[in-house]
Amino acid sequence: MFRTAVLACALTLVAMFASGCMGRIGYCGPEGPTPAGITAADLVGTWHGDPSGELVLRPGAFTADTGWPDSIDLDDSSRDDRTGAVTGAWSLVPDLDNADENGVDLELSLTGSLYDYDISGSRSAPVLYAYTTDPDLCEFHTFRR
Repeated sequence: MFRTAVLACALTLVAMFASGCMGRIGYCGPEGPTPAGITAADLVGTWHGDPSGELVLRPGAFTADTGWPDSIDLDDSSRDDRTGAVTGAWSLVPDLDNADENGVDLELSLTGSLYDYDISGSRSAPVLYAYTTDPDLCEFHTFRR
């Protein structure tokens, strides 16, 4: 009887891990804690996206080109018809979805839309990232300088 219970418990745990019901253990891709003490000044500059896109952060304002993944639909009402670029405001906001004590997100604000990017890496080499699908699939839109 005891062996049957142990076997049933073990099979249940294996099935839960295999099906994704237990979630991921640890980080994948660019995930990680927010660098301690990161400020808006640390993020100003030109960022190159993976798999695509470019993001230019200036104090309080940003410009993004149109080559972003389809899963991130930049609002057409903010688009410059001459260049195809999108502009808006940005700021650092508390990361309410994360238990990270330093947690802040980069929030891109467009007309009628908000996009949040998590920040990992270090203050000298930060990484901006957002999930493009289910977080368990570990697929990201990432920006590095």
